[in-house]
Amino acid sequence: MTGAPATSNLRRLFRGLEALYGSDTGLDPWDLLTTEVPPGARETLLLREADDALEVALALDAGVLERFEGADPDRALDVAHLRHTLPIIEGLSHLLYVAECARRERPVSGLELETQAEVDKLAVLALHHWPLGPAEFRALVDRLYYRFELLPGLPQSLRARYLAANRLALAFSRRLAGPARRRRIDGLRGILREFWRAPLAGKRALAA
Repeated sequence: MTGAPATSNLRRLFRGLEALYGSDTGLDPWDLLTTEVPPGARETLLLREADDALEVALALDAGVLERFEGADPDRALDVAHLRHTLPIIEGLSHLLYVAECARRERPVSGLELETQAEVDKLAVLALHHWPLGPAEFRALVDRLYYRFELLPGLPQSLRARYLAANRLALAFSRRLAGPARRRRIDGLRGILREFWRAPLAGKRALAA
């Protein structure tokens, strides 16, 4: 997709995720972007293996992308805009995680991908609104993992995957509550990086 704005909230958020996890994919999400999403979806990562290479496209709903890019950079991640922000975080999380797993030549499951995206939603919002008091942190956890909505018409297998990812992310969020309460941003980042580097079995162990 062409026509990227000179200053892009999408690029800024992707670079922020890369910085958080110490990754340098060399990717520009605008170069991989399409607004042709599957019916009823707001975001999806399209993957295709061809000639021993992995082709990737990031599909974002045109309205969601327009609202996110049109927001003031300092307010694009405000809680009031979450309906349009969360699909963006999820799509960029998928893109970064798939790129890293491809670099390591490590397979990744759909559940692992969704679990990481659920955690990345909390990570992005917590760091954007840092420092957080205990009540603010609990409010974010409540909004993300209790008051979430699944899109209607999802196949049962996808519903089960999303609910399992939600439960794992909720359990892991309790590991982040301590650093958030003590306002230890380095501690918070350290735990998030440990989770990001771990395969699904390791994520489950960290969430236990």
